[in-house]
Amino acid sequence: MMRSAEEKGRNHVFSQGSNFYRRMLLDSDSESLYVGAEGYLYKLSLYNINDTVTVGLFAKFELTVSSTDEKECRQSGHEDCSNGVRLIFLKNQKKSLLVCSSNAMKPQLHELDSSTLSELTTPENVIGICSPDPNINATAVLVEWGNPDDIPAVYSGIRTGFPLDNHLIYRPSLVVNKRELYPSLKTVYTDSKWLYEPQFVASFSTKNHVYFFFREVSVEHQPCGPIILSRVARVCKRDVGGKNVLRQVWTSFVKARLNCSIPSQYPLYFDQIQTVYRVDTDSDVYFYSTLTTADVIFGGSAVCAFTLSSINQIFDEGSYLEQMWVGNFWTTTASEAVPSYRPGTCAKNSAEISDGDLNFAKNHLLMADAVSAGGPLFTVPQELLTHIVVDVLDSFHTVFAYSHSCCRSTLKVLLKLVPFSVGKVYKIVKWLKNEQIKPKLVASYKLENTLPVFAMVLWPSKYFYLSNKDSVLQYDVSQCGHYLACKHCIADPYCAWNLARNSCSKKDLEKTFVVGWVVGPAQEKNACQEVVTKSVLRVFPGDSVHMPCDVVSGFWKHNDHPLNSCATGHYTKDGGLILLSVSVIDSGTYECYSGTERVVAYFVEVDDASCQRPTSLAQFQSSYREWCKKLTLYKSNVTKWQKWYERNGQCLNEVPL
Repeated sequence: MMRSAEEKGRNHVFSQGSNFYRRMLLDSDSESLYVGAEGYLYKLSLYNINDTVTVGLFAKFELTVSSTDEKECRQSGHEDCSNGVRLIFLKNQKKSLLVCSSNAMKPQLHELDSSTLSELTTPENVIGICSPDPNINATAVLVEWGNPDDIPAVYSGIRTGFPLDNHLIYRPSLVVNKRELYPSLKTVYTDSKWLYEPQFVASFSTKNHVYFFFREVSVEHQPCGPIILSRVARVCKRDVGGKNVLRQVWTSFVKARLNCSIPSQYPLYFDQIQTVYRVDTDSDVYFYSTLTTADVIFGGSAVCAFTLSSINQIFDEGSYLEQMWVGNFWTTTASEAVPSYRPGTCAKNSAEISDGDLNFAKNHLLMADAVSAGGPLFTVPQELLTHIVVDVLDSFHTVFAYSHSCCRSTLKVLLKLVPFSVGKVYKIVKWLKNEQIKPKLVASYKLENTLPVFAMVLWPSKYFYLSNKDSVLQYDVSQCGHYLACKHCIADPYCAWNLARNSCSKKDLEKTFVVGWVVGPAQEKNACQEVVTKSVLRVFPGDSVHMPCDVVSGFWKHNDHPLNSCATGHYTKDGGLILLSVSVIDSGTYECYSGTERVVAYFVEVDDASCQRPTSLAQFQSSYREWCKKLTLYKSNVTKWQKWYERNGQCLNEVPL
């Protein structure tokens, strides 16, 4: 069910020019949306992001660049010498914001008041926190508790050096009162076994660990050529590095492959992770991810969910891979060869781990087994799913996955790429109480003429927000007005069907037990029986009639006879039927079916009293249109006769008397 959400579904738009609105941070407690752009940081109201006049709802902080820094940036050959926001964090119980900006290729940290965006401290130049280049795939997470002595720190997956070729998972020095208590920690960027050209996607903090999601060239498949795989890596927060071996290097770093594939004799692997969204539940932590095949045009994208428990099980109990010599194949390490200190374990004091154990750890970074998602929740061919958010309801996880297409493939003799710009949002529902029920695509919304999206965030059960180069867009999560059929309406956990109005509306608690409303759960097959009613459409001869239907692959009946020919009407791409220039024979009942189930029904009544004196404005307009058509046809025939006469009339003079 593809519906255009551009006009009906979009609530508000915020824009102050083409400022590249790259970063967004949502805070439900203060009902604020923080938006980072080139040269500015904005605070917007979650209810109406376009409200820039109400006191307390809108704030703006300008990020300037000194003339000296800009001059040095230009002289170094850089094109982007602005001061764009790269990272935004809430800290100090959400009282302040920590903002990292590019500052003409010399990144700075700013601490701002979260309410007014006023500056609390002097900006500090930093290295390894955020990337000055917006096109670099980097990630970072602020960890305020769990570090040595509970000193706050930013953990980052980043590229440093010049020309940004040092790939690191990095934690800066832990400093108190300008005194370094613990040195910085990093991965070994000169050894590809640690990280091999990674593209960082996301990072998350738990009680004792920090996790990094990324894709990289796999070292274990080097003899077979470069293969890109998705990974998850883990480090311990209390890691302080080794004393001699792995000095100022992570002693707890381990990584594993992420397996998102369609099981078969020849599985289809979605190996390139694009985005991750974290969902915390009482039973586990879910990492919903979008992943793609190596070639999107001939493959596609998938949504997979990995759990924290399955990730930790691989790291805590799984086997390791090892390569005895450079160029050798990788093999599984024998369990008896693993020392008492297991690589990846969080030690009380990593500086006390023996050199022998650390030598083993630095050569056993990769797990032999992959973290399995158990198969995709949703797949889409020939599209790149770039962003994802997940809403947590009582019995459902509702996934919103964004896809942007910059080109369309047309298969003729060759594969031709035709430029265009289309954004889509897919809404997928996953039932929690019954794992046997497969996740279901309940709707997809087409966003016309959208630019590529930089960020997507969710205000649970209310709105989701998209940002691009020119603006920030606000959409209602429900979009119930798009559903025309009861069965599709109640399949959406946000919606309920109104029997009296024969329409779909946003669900609230009061409607759940009220007579006259049909409410899910969506798995109740009989919930919508006898709900379909006929909508009466009264038209006049010569009119056109549009009858929407919510089923793309459905079929139509007219007076119980299937409509199989396009000669009867024109079918819209979203399943509707259009009748042009109707006459009396077009009267009757039209029904749209999905399989054996009737979705919508219409009774078309054609008023054929054309020879009588019009008694209403509608009848007069219909008669006038019919008269205009006949006059146009008469003029066309006269023109054709005149042209024929001009071509052939001279032949009459040649006829003998």
